[in-house]
Formats: sequence, structure tokens, C-alpha cells
Amino acid sequence: MKPAEHFKSYCRFWKPSMARRITFYFFIFGLIVFFITTMLYMGGTRKHFIGSTSQLINHQFSLMESAQTADFIWKGLGNPNPELNQLFQILANISSSFYTVSDIAIYAKEAGDTIWYRIFFDADKVLHLNPAQISFAQKLDRNLERHFEKPGLMARSANEHALFVNITKDNDLNTYFLKIGIGSENFVGIMKKEAKWIALIFFIALCLSRFLGYYFARKIARPIENLSEISTNVAKGDLTQMAPVKSGDEIGELSTNFNKMVEGLREWESIKKIEFELEKGREIQREFLPSQIPKLPNWEIATCFYPAGQVSGDFYDVFMLPDGNVGLVIADVCDKGVGSALYMALFRSLIRVFAEQAIHCSGPERTQIQTATEHSERTLPPTNGPRARLEAVSSTNNYIAHIHGRECMFATLFFGVLNPTTGTLSYVNGGHEPLYIINAGYIKDRLKPTGPAVGLMPDITFTAQEIQLDPGDLLVGYTDGVTDARSPEGELYTRDRLQSLLSQPFNSASETIERVKANLFAFIDIAARGDDVTMLAVQRASVTP
Repeated sequence: MKPAEHFKSYCRFWKPSMARRITFYFFIFGLIVFFITTMLYMGGTRKHFIGSTSQLINHQFSLMESAQTADFIWKGLGNPNPELNQLFQILANISSSFYTVSDIAIYAKEAGDTIWYRIFFDADKVLHLNPAQISFAQKLDRNLERHFEKPGLMARSANEHALFVNITKDNDLNTYFLKIGIGSENFVGIMKKEAKWIALIFFIALCLSRFLGYYFARKIARPIENLSEISTNVAKGDLTQMAPVKSGDEIGELSTNFNKMVEGLREWESIKKIEFELEKGREIQREFLPSQIPKLPNWEIATCFYPAGQVSGDFYDVFMLPDGNVGLVIADVCDKGVGSALYMALFRSLIRVFAEQAIHCSGPERTQIQTATEHSERTLPPTNGPRARLEAVSSTNNYIAHIHGRECMFATLFFGVLNPTTGTLSYVNGGHEPLYIINAGYIKDRLKPTGPAVGLMPDITFTAQEIQLDPGDLLVGYTDGVTDARSPEGELYTRDRLQSLLSQPFNSASETIERVKANLFAFIDIAARGDDVTMLAVQRASVTP
């Protein structure tokens, strides 16, 4: 008989027929099947719920950085734990048509102790503990005494059911269970307290026939089973899985929230990959900085480099030239981030290459370095070694402007060639912050810019100058990350503050760098650094009597 005819015959109760008798037998048979299928369904759903939730929670804990530390929960008492609090919030927001999460906490027992404690977040998101509820503590003790592992266990008290997931790691000394409390009114308690509604549902379901009842049972169970299977795959690390959303009810809402959680995990994984790549870039960039500063008799060279982010546009360089002179570079590439870091490497390499090869490739017909005479500075001979080395600035400028002009990338750059024997410093300052020459707490001179920033446009003429570093003189260079640093109140560090600090007596170049660094970071305090901090100090030893 077709379902429509069967239903029509069943509704005509005033007419005796074989169909009604068959319906009666089917009713009895369906009642038995219904109770069996209901028990199997509830048991299967319970098993799926415990298993999938346990796997999901343990997977989430494996992704937490703080969870790699043994007993990180017990050690974190009295302190906030953003990662754990975020996981609590995610679990608290998960709900289904059967239950609503009423409590999230961690039950812990210290090694060698017999008392269970309930660990929870207070209103300020700080971890605290209280003695645990006795009924739950006894249940956990019995579970541990069975000497076999389960993905989780269910327990109940007078007003709630609770799922306990064992989150104890191999390196933990204490025992930990994550508790997800579920109000009895919204879970199994519904079956007990609302028995009349369950009986009515039984009657209606059986009246719609065994096949329709089976169909609707599968209609409810299928999304839960699918979600359980998908969550298992997600727990194993397959973030390509998505739960199908086929309805607007609680199951559809649960699937939607689950998909949002998976999307969040994908974003988190992408961020971790980006952070990993940035960390690799940071390590590569550090390789471009000199690993060892040349050691020169009667000279001390000290440096300081603190990038504001993973990568930096600032750089310094100290390198020996073939003629025995020393190249000194401090520069700041415009912009921030990966782009400036790439150009930092390019500027640094070009200056080195052009400076080392300048003697062979320079000539009067292509020079763009002028000489100047001011007070202590003097005109450089047109073909001397330092002047030829300084042609590296012009060559770098033309290369950047011609080849990479579209990107509009430039750098403020100081390049000096120091003769360690005579103390003569020949230099070009391409738009960089003035460098200070100090002796005995007195600022003797400022090496101001002798040309524009490097890379702005081709064929720029830079002025080369020369100055004498006497015994005891200290040359200090820095980037604008020092003078433009801000305090938590938004106040600038300023050049005046730096000059005042440099005017104080000093014993060495390294002491001066450490003094400025300590003062600067104390000024910044908890404020975010908006720019890189780079400093270079070169001191000629004083003449001993």
C-alpha cells in the first residue's frame, strides 16, 4: 500500500478494514522499534558528542602556544591567559538544539593531593580556583581508578549535566579535566521533566508511520553525524572541511558557527605562516648587518639596532676597504615593512660594491661628487682614494632612480670613509640626520646633510666634505627613530633631548650608546614604537701622556 493510501485508511477509523488491523500491528511493532531506535540514537549521539568534542578541545589545546609548557594552567593562577580565555568563549558560544552551555571551567588535582579544585576566569579574565563540587570530584576519582582512558565522561549534579574532557598532557605533573556544564533543563532533563511532551511526540511520530518516523529521525541525526565527522577531520588538521547549512534552526546555527570557527582557524594558520615568513625575513635581514665590527688600534666602534617590527628599513654598516680605510654607513629607507627591508638590502649591497670598486670605475668625466671647504672641512683632491670611494653614493643614487624609479623608494644615507691612521673622515650626508662630533661633553661639530636623499632622482650632485677626528673625539650617528620616538603621553623625544644627553661626559663609544638606549627606551616605556632605532658611534682613543 502506498503511504498516502495507508494514511487515508488509518484516518477512516469509522470503517472496519484490514488496513486498520495492519496499522494496529504496525503500531505495536513501530512502538518497539521506536524505543530501540531512540535508545540507539541517544547512545550514538552521546558517543559522537563526547568523542568529537573531546577531539576538538584537545586539538585546540595543541595549537595553543602556552599549552606547550608543563602545568601551564596551574602556573597561570592569578594571571590572565588570553588564549585559554578565547577557547572558553568559543566553547561557551557553541550550542545545539539539545543543549546550551551553562558553565566552562577546569577541574584540577595537584600531584599527591586528594582534593579537586575548580579553576575559572573571573570578570577580569584572571584565573582563580575554588574547591570543586563533591559529586563531580567523586566521579572524576572513580574514572581515574579504572586505569583505562576515555575521550571524555558525562557526569551530573542536581541542576546540571557536565562533559569532562581529559586535557592532561604527558609532561604535566597535575591532572586536568575541562568541564563543559550543560543545564539539565536543556539536555537530558527535558526528557525527564517534560515526559508528557515526549509521550505526545512518541504518539505523533508513530502515527505518521514507521517509515516517516525513521525518515525524520534520520533528518535530525544526519546533520549531527555529518558535523561530528567533519569536526573529527578538522581535529586532525584538515581545515578544508565545511559543514553544510541546510536549515535555519539550531542545527543550522550550529553548522554556521562551526564554519566560522573553521574560518577562524584558517586565518590563524595563515597568520602563523606569515609570521613564520616574516621571522625568516628578519633572520635574513640580520645577515646583511655586519656580524663583526672591525677592530682598529686606538679606535672603538659601537652600534645599536632595534627594528620596530619583524623587518626594518634602517641599517648600518662598518667594513674595511681595500686601501685600509674603513667605510661607515648609517641609513634609513623610506616607508616601513617588507618593501623597505628589501630596499635596505639593495642599498647596503650597492654602497659596498660601488665603494670597493670605485677606484677602478671612477673618473673625472662621470663624477657627481663636489668638494667643499668650510671652517674645519677642506677640499678633497680630485683623484684621492676617499673621494673616489664616495662616488658610491652617486652610483647608488643613479641605479635606484633609473632602475627602480617607479617605486619612488629612497633613503637618507650617511657614508663616510675613515682613515684610521690619520683620523681623517671624508663623507657624504644624503639627507640624513646630522651626525655629532663630541669631545669631553662638548659638541664640536654637526655633520649636516650635503645633498638630498639617495634615490630621489638621477644625476644628483652630492657634496663631499672632510673633517679631522682628533684624539678623544666621538662621532655619533642615528636614525629618526630616535628623535621621533614618542612617550605613552605622545611626547616626542626630540633632537634637543638627544643633544642634552650627548653633552654629558662619557668614557667610551659603547657607554654612550648604552646611555642613549637606556634613556630612550625608558622614555618610550609601554608606548608602541613607530619606527626603527639605529645608532652608530665611532671614538678615537685619547692620547695618553
